[in-house]
This record gives sequence, C-alpha cells and structure tokens, in this order.
Amino acid sequence: MESAYQQMIDAHHGILYKIGRSFTSNESDFKDLYQEMLIQLWQSFDRFKGNSKRSTWMYRVALNTAMTFSKKQQKYQTEEASEATLSTISDDPFTEREYQKDQQDQINRLYQAINMLKKEERAIVLLHMEGKQYDEISEIIGITTSNVGVKLLRSKKKLLQLMQTK
Repeated sequence: MESAYQQMIDAHHGILYKIGRSFTSNESDFKDLYQEMLIQLWQSFDRFKGNSKRSTWMYRVALNTAMTFSKKQQKYQTEEASEATLSTISDDPFTEREYQKDQQDQINRLYQAINMLKKEERAIVLLHMEGKQYDEISEIIGITTSNVGVKLLRSKKKLLQLMQTK
C-alpha cells in the first residue's frame, strides 16, 4: 500500500503543489498545507473505491483539505496580516537568469491573484488550468456543469482585473 501511495504522489505532485500554492500566501503556510494534504490523502487512501479517476479523487481530497486549512488560517490572521503584501514562493530558488526570473514573477503574480479569489473560484480555476473538462470539474466541486462554465467565466474576468491592477 505504501508503494502505491508513493507512486500516486509522485505521479500527481503537481496537483498538490498548485492547490497548496493557491491557498497560501507564504512558504511556511505552503509547507504546512502540503504536509496536511499528504496526511489526508494517506488516511483516506484505502477508502478510494475507483468510482472516478485517481486524480479526480486526489483533487477532491486536496481541495477539501486546503479549504479547511484556509478557514483555520483565517481565524488566526490579524487585520494587519491580511492587508500585508503576499510573499512569493519560488518554484526554483537557484535560478538566476533574468528571463526565468521574469517568468517566475509573472507566475507569482498569477498565483497571488488566484489567491484573492473565493475558495470555490480558486478551485475551479486550478482545475481548469490543469486541463480538466467542465464535467470533471463539476464532479470534483459538486456543482452543475453549466454552473462551472458561469463561475469560470466570472473568475477569469476577476483574474484579469486583479492582474491589471498589480
């Protein structure tokens, strides 16, 4: 079981990374959330029944964990902390080339903007960025397929506004 779990995590590491990055604003919280997602996936690993794709199940567990984590974090935030500028999490801290730094800055700005969306909007945008179809997003989030399209369109408009104001 341990080997199958590790293979699943290795194959779908990007899912956890993207969700963790979108629901946290600093590296310390990211590490805490990432660890919590791994724990929740391990605890529920043997309950996966195969009614959906393994990646769909992983998204659901990881998103639910991230939303719960986010609620807990909000309880502990002070007003000053919520107004502070979001720090960035570097994908590759050893990269020194200017081109890569510029790309990383753009990615960080995008994730900061995604972090400003409502939790459900964040989840939908992340799933869409992952290339999921509306019906699969619908299954993961638990809303209708047409509602996915509406929420995605609204979320894209919000992201565009947020990116233009930064």
